[in-house]
Amino acid sequence: MPLQIIDGPIIAAGESLSDAVDCTAGDVVRITMPADWTAAQLTFEVSSDGQFFNPLYYHDGSEVVFEVIPGSAVLIPSNITSALAHLKFRSGTRDHPKPQPSGRLFAIAIDVREVAGGNSPALPIRLVT
Repeated sequence: MPLQIIDGPIIAAGESLSDAVDCTAGDVVRITMPADWTAAQLTFEVSSDGQFFNPLYYHDGSEVVFEVIPGSAVLIPSNITSALAHLKFRSGTRDHPKPQPSGRLFAIAIDVREVAGGNSPALPIRLVT
Protein backbone atom coordinates (compact mmCIF):
# COMPACT_ATOMS: atom_id res chain seq x y z
CA MET A 1 0.00 0.00 0.00
CA PRO A 2 1.24 3.52 -0.69
CA LEU A 3 2.32 5.84 2.09
CA GLN A 4 0.73 9.24 2.50
CA ILE A 5 2.72 11.83 4.47
CA ILE A 6 0.75 14.34 6.54
CA ASP A 7 2.44 17.53 7.75
CA GLY A 8 1.18 17.86 11.27
CA PRO A 9 0.02 17.95 13.88
CA ILE A 10 1.52 21.03 15.51
CA ILE A 11 2.04 21.66 19.20
CA ALA A 12 1.88 25.45 19.57
CA ALA A 13 4.52 27.37 21.54
CA GLY A 14 3.87 27.14 25.28
CA GLU A 15 1.42 24.25 24.86
CA SER A 16 1.67 20.51 25.48
CA LEU A 17 -1.24 19.24 23.33
CA SER A 18 -1.31 19.44 19.53
CA ASP A 19 -4.10 20.24 17.15
CA ALA A 20 -5.95 17.25 15.67
CA VAL A 21 -5.03 15.29 12.55
CA ASP A 22 -7.44 13.15 10.51
CA CYS A 23 -5.84 9.73 10.03
CA THR A 24 -8.92 7.90 8.71
CA ALA A 25 -7.41 7.26 5.26
CA GLY A 26 -5.29 4.41 6.61
CA ASP A 27 -3.08 3.13 9.40
CA VAL A 28 -0.47 5.35 11.05
CA VAL A 29 2.85 3.55 10.61
CA ARG A 30 5.44 6.21 11.46
CA ILE A 31 5.81 9.56 13.23
CA THR A 32 8.66 11.94 12.42
CA MET A 33 9.70 13.92 15.48
CA PRO A 34 10.63 17.61 15.29
CA ALA A 35 14.41 18.13 15.36
CA ASP A 36 14.06 20.78 18.06
CA TRP A 37 11.86 18.68 20.37
CA THR A 38 12.40 19.54 24.04
CA ALA A 39 12.95 16.26 25.89
CA ALA A 40 9.63 14.72 26.93
CA GLN A 41 7.68 11.53 26.47
CA LEU A 42 5.09 11.47 23.68
CA THR A 43 1.51 10.46 24.50
CA PHE A 44 -1.74 10.67 22.57
CA GLU A 45 -5.41 11.59 22.54
CA VAL A 46 -7.73 9.83 20.09
CA SER A 47 -11.21 10.42 18.73
CA SER A 48 -13.61 8.49 16.52
CA ASP A 49 -15.34 11.63 15.23
CA GLY A 50 -12.70 14.38 15.46
CA GLN A 51 -14.74 16.26 18.07
CA PHE A 52 -14.42 14.45 21.39
CA PHE A 53 -10.93 13.25 22.37
CA ASN A 54 -9.77 10.84 25.07
CA PRO A 55 -6.29 9.95 26.34
CA LEU A 56 -5.00 6.71 24.79
CA TYR A 57 -4.52 3.84 27.26
CA TYR A 58 -3.87 0.12 27.00
CA HIS A 59 -6.46 -2.35 28.30
CA ASP A 60 -4.47 -2.72 31.54
CA GLY A 61 -4.92 0.97 32.41
CA SER A 62 -1.41 2.10 31.48
CA GLU A 63 -1.03 5.15 29.26
CA VAL A 64 0.41 4.61 25.77
CA VAL A 65 3.80 6.33 26.17
CA PHE A 66 6.61 6.60 23.63
CA GLU A 67 10.16 7.45 24.60
CA VAL A 68 11.24 9.63 21.68
CA ILE A 69 14.40 11.25 20.32
CA PRO A 70 14.38 14.65 18.59
CA GLY A 71 14.59 14.45 14.79
CA SER A 72 13.95 10.71 14.71
CA ALA A 73 11.40 8.45 13.04
CA VAL A 74 9.19 6.46 15.41
CA LEU A 75 7.56 3.24 14.19
CA ILE A 76 4.02 2.71 15.46
CA PRO A 77 3.12 -0.85 16.53
CA SER A 78 0.24 -2.32 14.51
CA ASN A 79 -1.78 -3.09 17.66
CA ILE A 80 -2.07 0.68 18.22
CA THR A 81 -2.74 1.80 14.64
CA SER A 82 -6.18 0.19 14.49
CA ALA A 83 -7.32 2.53 17.29
CA LEU A 84 -6.32 5.75 15.52
CA ALA A 85 -8.83 7.79 13.53
CA HIS A 86 -8.35 11.38 14.68
CA LEU A 87 -5.21 11.98 16.67
CA LYS A 88 -3.56 14.56 18.94
CA PHE A 89 -0.01 14.40 20.31
CA ARG A 90 0.90 15.37 23.87
CA SER A 91 4.31 16.41 25.12
CA GLY A 92 4.62 14.54 28.41
CA THR A 93 1.94 12.39 29.98
CA ARG A 94 -1.67 13.09 30.84
CA ASP A 95 -0.76 13.66 34.50
CA HIS A 96 2.52 15.46 33.75
CA PRO A 97 2.28 17.43 30.48
CA LYS A 98 5.43 19.27 29.42
CA PRO A 99 4.83 22.44 27.35
CA GLN A 100 7.14 22.94 24.37
CA PRO A 101 8.81 26.40 24.37
CA SER A 102 8.35 26.82 20.59
CA GLY A 103 5.96 25.43 17.99
CA ARG A 104 6.67 21.80 17.07
CA LEU A 105 5.67 20.34 13.70
CA PHE A 106 5.44 16.56 13.31
CA ALA A 107 4.95 14.43 10.21
CA ILE A 108 2.81 11.30 10.10
CA ALA A 109 3.15 8.46 7.56
CA ILE A 110 -0.11 6.66 6.83
CA ASP A 111 -0.37 3.32 5.04
CA VAL A 112 -3.31 4.24 2.79
CA ARG A 113 -6.19 1.79 2.40
CA GLU A 114 -6.98 0.87 -1.19
CA VAL A 115 -10.28 -0.09 -2.78
CA ALA A 116 -10.23 -3.40 -4.66
CA GLY A 117 -9.49 -2.68 -8.33
CA GLY A 118 -8.47 0.91 -7.67
CA ASN A 119 -6.03 2.99 -5.74
CA SER A 120 -8.30 5.45 -3.96
CA PRO A 121 -8.64 5.34 -0.19
CA ALA A 122 -11.51 3.22 1.08
CA LEU A 123 -14.09 4.67 3.40
CA PRO A 124 -13.69 3.14 6.85
CA ILE A 125 -17.01 1.37 7.44
CA ARG A 126 -17.95 -0.92 10.29
CA LEU A 127 -21.24 -2.80 10.34
CA VAL A 128 -22.95 -2.96 13.69
CA THR A 129 -25.44 -5.75 14.30
